Amino acid sequence: MSEVILHSYDASPFTQRVLRMLGFKDLDWRWVETPMMPPKDDLLALTGGYRGTPVLQIGGDVYIDSQLIALELERRHPRPSLFPAGNQGSALVFGKWSDAFFRAGLDIVLAMRADSWPEAFRKDRELLFADIDFARAGGELAHARAQYRAHASLIERQLADGRAFLDGDQPSLADAQAHPFLWFMRGVLPEVTAELLEGLTHLPAWEQRVAARGEGRRTRIDAESALAEARAAAPGSQGECNLRDADGLAAGSNVRITPVDTRRGEVEGRLVAARPNEIAILRQHARSGAVVVHFPRLGYRVERV
Repeated sequence: MSEVILHSYDASPFTQRVLRMLGFKDLDWRWVETPMMPPKDDLLALTGGYRGTPVLQIGGDVYIDSQLIALELERRHPRPSLFPAGNQGSALVFGKWSDAFFRAGLDIVLAMRADSWPEAFRKDRELLFADIDFARAGGELAHARAQYRAHASLIERQLADGRAFLDGDQPSLADAQAHPFLWFMRGVLPEVTAELLEGLTHLPAWEQRVAARGEGRRTRIDAESALAEARAAAPGSQGECNLRDADGLAAGSNVRITPVDTRRGEVEGRLVAARPNEIAILRQHARSGAVVVHFPRLGYRVERV
């Protein structure tokens, strides 16, 4: 039985990032489907309050955010590598660029579709993306279109020398990070996307090559089974606190972790690991037992409580 459990929903482009990783590594994995909107009681029992997806579970360890999921998959299943060219640092930086690519696509969708969304869904997304003024989205359409094409043209430029994937002959984390935001837009606004990508001749074949790697082998399970596995594996892995931690955090401190870009929910627990780009806390819930929840540092605020 595969150790990997992914909590997600397929319509999320961030889920698609991890599906590409699983496909590149040709892994067997199990899947718990989460809803697109609250209530997300099963997921929150596992994470302690974080509602975003995807979330990776391996026993009593819970990994938040696709950038940290990539590193954990690489650590546990190093071959084939998500970093075939060995440039792990720049590949992770590339992920931050791809977040901006997503925002350009999201701005187009908001400008063209948000008025037709069901009221409950619109209100939920307004709460989630608190930094976006939905009322002004229509006036930003021209800018968003230009930004989206500019981002896509960078991928085109990288592929212009005839390489099969962004880092060369083999797929890498860079492909997994960039591909979903073309997939997302082609699915939601196919005609608009075709217009915006006109003349970018290397993209279609690259998209097909990435998609052809699949998603590995998925087996669906229910949330109760995943939570029972967390309880049986408790308390999860421990770690060390870096003595040069930028926040001066000490093992055993009670902390709160909050995403800085969206309202995906805050999580509190006892600090068990602090590294330059990872923070891990021990927390407990009646349904999950004691679990260790791992977050990246980039994009997350840590506060003592």
